[in-house]
Amino acid sequence: MKQDLVLIKWKDITSSHVGWMEEGDLEDLKTATCYTPGWIVKEDKNNYYVVSTVMEHNKEWTLSFDTVIPKGVVEKITVLRKRWKS
Repeated sequence: MKQDLVLIKWKDITSSHVGWMEEGDLEDLKTATCYTPGWIVKEDKNNYYVVSTVMEHNKEWTLSFDTVIPKGVVEKITVLRKRWKS
């Protein structure tokens, strides 16, 4: 595997009310900002497919802790380490 190690900053849905709310409460509603470190192992027109763990055991490589992030919610991708080479 030869990928860049990246940090993806993205927005996620939140909900903070479980009951009735007043109109003034709307001003306090915000999305969450998430930070996902890892390797983008696949990409299509809608999503980034990210893993945060790469493991070698007996000369075989496996991937773990997967996350699919819709491209529409991504604010920034920062390269932390160029071309991670396993």
